[in-house]
Amino acid sequence: MGSRAFERIELRSSFAEADAAWRELLSGGVATPYQTPDFLRAWADNVGRQEKVELALAIARRADGRAVALLPLGVSRRFGLRVASYLGGTHVNYNLPVFARDAAEAFTPAEAARLLREVAAAARIDLFALSNQPERWRDAPNPLAGLPHQPSPDFAYSGRLEASVEAHLKRYVSAKTRSAQRRKLRRFEERGEVRIYRAETEADRAHVLDAYFAQKAQRLAARGIDNVFAEPGVEDFIRTAAGLRDAPASIDLYGFDLDGQTIATFGVIADRDRMCGMFNSITSCDLARYSPGELLLTFMVEDAIGRGMSEFDLGVGAAAYKALFCPDVDPLFDTILGVSPLGRAGAGVYAAKRAAKAWVKSNPAVYAFATRIRKLRAKNVEAEPDAAPDKPDA
Repeated sequence: MGSRAFERIELRSSFAEADAAWRELLSGGVATPYQTPDFLRAWADNVGRQEKVELALAIARRADGRAVALLPLGVSRRFGLRVASYLGGTHVNYNLPVFARDAAEAFTPAEAARLLREVAAAARIDLFALSNQPERWRDAPNPLAGLPHQPSPDFAYSGRLEASVEAHLKRYVSAKTRSAQRRKLRRFEERGEVRIYRAETEADRAHVLDAYFAQKAQRLAARGIDNVFAEPGVEDFIRTAAGLRDAPASIDLYGFDLDGQTIATFGVIADRDRMCGMFNSITSCDLARYSPGELLLTFMVEDAIGRGMSEFDLGVGAAAYKALFCPDVDPLFDTILGVSPLGRAGAGVYAAKRAAKAWVKSNPAVYAFATRIRKLRAKNVEAEPDAAPDKPDA
């Protein structure tokens, strides 16, 4: 009989109660940039509160009291079930427990199953719906990867960063592409003063976000896509995460300005080693044909290398622009596990819904038809430049 990965579960209902153990695990453990208390608190205080999500921060400890894992979960009521999901909702591209690196191997499938059972008992959970999980992160296995699971509807896209900008561009960007980018940049410079930057002041961050929300609303409406950023609490969440609501900044913002007008934006979350693209927008005016988003993306990669990062990703969902710096495809999985009789019945419905979404996205003809139907919902349908790096499902 194998050793136990943990001795007991502690359930915390506030970030303050979980903070010490959480930050201890982050200091030397394994987590994506998304699973940080500052970022997820910004989501919970704004979006989670609007959606009536109950915090269920589960800490697994060994007999000596050392924390070895933390599950940052939220519980919501859906169709009479108490459903636990990772905090952050659709704004998180990679979901993962926060865990001690030296404890990863101890979480065998049996121990991972025990972990979820004990969390379910403590938080009165009927069903776990845990989406968009990588099988490994920084060479450490996901403790939940050994449980029964199914593929997530979308892949994620990432790439390694070289040690220098020169080496990176030589590896990933052809001379022809770099020449084309220089020509496009000259087109902007001929029209006015160009500024491509990471927003480091409060004024710049507000400036970028004002442009982002306006551009995103216009482009999503034209494509017939519901604007998730217009839902209750979402804009406050993003502004809080950007450090504009008397809270620590947990995301970075980038902007491309022409004569003071922002024509492309990007929001990312990062740690010491990896920059993760979260959301982006570009102008709908004729300047879009010169690919300001692509030029901004190139600047971001150069900035990430300058800050000593070694990995870069552009999240879930296929898009042509991602191939430029994110050639690696990261398969993700969903854990949909019913733990009560009602939860087991509901798990089949949840699993089928996610599988149907995956089927639609993997079938070009069906996806094209769904896209046409979606566009029919829009009041004004406009052609979009092929090079526009606009996150399809943001």
